[in-house]
Amino acid sequence: MNERLKDLAEQAGLWFDSELSEFWIANNLELERFAELVRNDEREACAVLVEGGNHVHPKAPDAIWAKTVAKLVRARKNHEQA
Repeated sequence: MNERLKDLAEQAGLWFDSELSEFWIANNLELERFAELVRNDEREACAVLVEGGNHVHPKAPDAIWAKTVAKLVRARKNHEQA
């Protein structure tokens, strides 16, 4: 597990027990929170990727498109189904 995932697991309340062969221990609510954190983290990474690298005028069509797509990616969390 990489460091970012470990950080998200800890934020979600998962507990790491190295005495039990390095298992992460969590209840269902913590697992759901962890999944939500991972999704949010990935969405933000995608939005940043879309926005990044645009060295054009902010009102150019490509820049406007990139901002629009990034906004839609970030807003995706509001449309998830339970």
